[in-house]
Amino acid sequence: MSWKDRLTRMDPRERRLLTVFLSVFAVLVPIVIIFLTKRAVIVSQSDNDQIRKVLDDLAESQQSLLKSDTMRQAIIARYGRAAPPLGALLDNQARQNGIEIPESQDRPVVPHGKRFDERSTRIQLRKVGLLSLARFMESVERTQFPIVFTRLDIRKRLSESDSYDVELIASAYDRKEAAKNEGNPTGASSSSPGGPTSSAREGTVP
Repeated sequence: MSWKDRLTRMDPRERRLLTVFLSVFAVLVPIVIIFLTKRAVIVSQSDNDQIRKVLDDLAESQQSLLKSDTMRQAIIARYGRAAPPLGALLDNQARQNGIEIPESQDRPVVPHGKRFDERSTRIQLRKVGLLSLARFMESVERTQFPIVFTRLDIRKRLSESDSYDVELIASAYDRKEAAKNEGNPTGASSSSPGGPTSSAREGTVP
């Protein structure tokens, strides 16, 4: 029996019910399709946002790693250059900033493990202004040598404005030849088999 015959044999009430059912079905089907489509789009957008976030995080991490590697290379290059005699370097930088160094004294070399030696020089300054002092210290740091000021003692002169007596200790860290040759096959073959190898046992710059 065909659908047409079945519809013909239905009573009016059954036909009305079938019509209502088909009408509701015709309305619901597009709604369901639209809902499923929107849901798929939302899920896709969420997945895309997560993927984009992961890619952004990876790019940021890569930039951070590149920056860290650049800083590390700069530090290695800085410590690869031995500073000249501190007395002469400090005197030259002081003169460029209008400062005279009346007293300078080299201090004993202090070894730091098997990697570095610390050379230091104590200087005394008289009647120096704070701006000139700051420029002098900054100019020393800009020499790109591994030099730091490990002591700064400032005393105000009571009889004069912006006039100070200053004691400074500048330290330079020289990398030893054995440390420079690390990673070099020749340098490695000349090291003692029982010698310390870890950085914790060799010592680091403070």
